[in-house]
Amino acid sequence: MDPKAEEELDLAAVKTRSIKGMATLTGGGVILTLISGIGVLLLTTFLGPQEFGTYGLVVSVIVVLSYFSDIGLAASLIQKKDAITREDLRTTFTIQQFLVILILTLTLSLTKYIFKYYNFSIHQTWLFYSLLIAFFLSSLKSIPSVLLERSLRFDRIMFVRIVEALVFNLTAVTLAMLNFGVLSYVPAVIAQSLIGLILIYIFKPWPIKLAYSGSSFKKLLNFGVPYQLNSLLAVAKDQFVNLFLYRIVGITGMGLTNWGFYYSQMPQRLIMDNATKVAFPALSRMQDNHGELKKSVEKLLQFICLVIFPSLIFLALAWSHLVFLVPKWFKWQSGLIPLYLFCFSAAMSCLSTPLTNTLYAIGKAKTVTYLMIMWLSLEWLLKPSLAAKFGFVGISYAAALISLSSLVPFIIAQKLIGFDIVKSLKVSFLSSIFMIVSGLIFHPLGLVWTLIASSLGYILGLSLFGGQKLLSDIKPFYSYFRAKI
Repeated sequence: MDPKAEEELDLAAVKTRSIKGMATLTGGGVILTLISGIGVLLLTTFLGPQEFGTYGLVVSVIVVLSYFSDIGLAASLIQKKDAITREDLRTTFTIQQFLVILILTLTLSLTKYIFKYYNFSIHQTWLFYSLLIAFFLSSLKSIPSVLLERSLRFDRIMFVRIVEALVFNLTAVTLAMLNFGVLSYVPAVIAQSLIGLILIYIFKPWPIKLAYSGSSFKKLLNFGVPYQLNSLLAVAKDQFVNLFLYRIVGITGMGLTNWGFYYSQMPQRLIMDNATKVAFPALSRMQDNHGELKKSVEKLLQFICLVIFPSLIFLALAWSHLVFLVPKWFKWQSGLIPLYLFCFSAAMSCLSTPLTNTLYAIGKAKTVTYLMIMWLSLEWLLKPSLAAKFGFVGISYAAALISLSSLVPFIIAQKLIGFDIVKSLKVSFLSSIFMIVSGLIFHPLGLVWTLIASSLGYILGLSLFGGQKLLSDIKPFYSYFRAKI
């Protein structure tokens, strides 16, 4: 058997690196979100809904293709209890690259039909080809990424993501300011992919070799198949339906929808993605320690909701003024209702997303499959029908209705793990109510008063309902940051 390809970590090391990883990803996530947020803000200043919608459409196509480049093997490597071997890595890499090349070949043979279906211009086709190149380069990052996640080296992962974001946004914004339109994205996505690939191999080189082991492949498939089935359901739920919606509401309508959706997702990209990325490998290694698992889930929910709830409220209140104050942003006024509804949906996902990942971590992939089938059915039932009736705004109506089903995984996970619901959500929920009421009361007085009042309202709620317990919960993160200074 091949030697182990990773370092051994005991429970104490897992807990220590998890805290450091959460802190690192959170701190780095602030930087990443600022870079991406400023970038999108400038892009939506110099580009219009049609260009924004085009980029979203092509990205959706690539995400669909990306699903078929993996059959859950990378996730199996991360979730695996025992140490992974070089045999596991090489088998995974070989199969992934075979699938990637097959997908690229099939896609290139179908491009004329894709371009005709969406009526792509020549510039839009260039964007499509550039993202295909990025798709291939991204596939080469899979194994180093797995190794970094397994060893909980999220500081290196975050550094790569920050550099990629800088390269992409600096390139795209510069070209957008020079009136390149949708072509602004083309060199940006290629440059981003190249620099990310180079950096991740500097941080985690591994001896690339094509090989295949039937025994290794079979073991990895035990978790990989149900995981990838759930991924297929997620892709069908989010991306397949989007490709269909473009035909109903048009690229401009989807551009306005994507604008509202993007800003509603910013807090999730900042906090929830990073938190669950750390939590998945960490909770996977706590599967046999129920007490630690329960405490970790409670703190995970508390941390996510405490930050995401006020962030969503702040964004919605801010944009309710900004699109009427800045002339270059007047074109996004029609996206306000989608923004509000997507923010509500994002708040509800604070209950479903971390707990769905927790179910994965404890090996309940089949349970998640049933949840994904439920969400897939709701997406295809509600979004096309409401979009056909209400236009692009109907998509956000559907998203808000679907988000109510987030209570289902919350209830399932609570029964399996037994975490304290009140302890997890009380402070964030009640403090958010204070924030909303304060912001609405002062809304007629303008942007500045709205944001100050809402922020003070949230702080008041924290002081009334959080107290010393909240401070003790965040102390490990504070201690880590202090040690770094």
